[in-house]
Amino acid sequence: MSPNIITSRAFSLLRIKNALPLSSSSSSSRLIAQRSSRLLSSLSTRSTSIPKHTNLASVSWHPSTRSVPTSLFHTSSRACSSSEHDKTTPQKPETRPCWKCATPVPYLALICLNPSCKVVQTLAPGANYFELLGLSPEPTFDIDVRALRTKFFKIQQQVHPDSYSQNTNSDQVYAQQQSTLANKAYATLKEPLSRANYLLDLAQSPIHESESLDNPELLMEVMEARELLEDAQTEDEVQDLKNVNDARIQETCQGLSEAFKEKDLEKAKELAIKLQYWIRIQNVIRDWAAGKPIVADHV
Repeated sequence: MSPNIITSRAFSLLRIKNALPLSSSSSSSRLIAQRSSRLLSSLSTRSTSIPKHTNLASVSWHPSTRSVPTSLFHTSSRACSSSEHDKTTPQKPETRPCWKCATPVPYLALICLNPSCKVVQTLAPGANYFELLGLSPEPTFDIDVRALRTKFFKIQQQVHPDSYSQNTNSDQVYAQQQSTLANKAYATLKEPLSRANYLLDLAQSPIHESESLDNPELLMEVMEARELLEDAQTEDEVQDLKNVNDARIQETCQGLSEAFKEKDLEKAKELAIKLQYWIRIQNVIRDWAAGKPIVADHV
């Protein structure tokens, strides 16, 4: 391993130490500092620009120095904002009047049931994504993704804007709105991470951008995974890393399932943040190519 890579990794570990919340244990900070010291000590027999007796605790970092991305310590933007579409209404009426002919239609109906009308309905206020896609009205982390996909395509067949290009302007507008919302709901629920974040939003316990991860052990594990990816030379090596990471994702998703069933929102938030890191590793593995550098912002 070249001196530049060792130096960069040691500096990255120190940045993790410095970025940890004040509530982090002193033993965790010492663990990270010790590892960075070991990395730098390996340079003692190499030619390097770091002075032999550098005080690691007092190192100051220039903005141009390669660093662990700030996003590593915060949650990523979620697929849906709580301000988009009102997602929580305790009780909804069974029916509502068609906007055009006033015929009572089921509250979540997409099309008016009146044979002489059959216009696309307006968005149903207060409906969450699970209801919109015809899933259980009770939001849950455990869903049948194949069934979700089938229901989504069925909805798009009913309200796809191209089917109403010759209709009135109102029909076209409402079809576009229904289709767009269905796309957004499907994109959110089909992926475990965005689904978990959406459930936390529904429970009014979202992960805020300002929240930091107070788990140095996890950050160390992420750094280790990144190092292994940087050092990988063959597709077989990367496949082994993929198998390990897939197991991490499966285990974390199982934990999320249990946390949501038990309504343990703090645990669910912790696991959602953890899953975010494994998904980033998954994306890097997917884009890996021999000799291609690992993009820091992705891990």
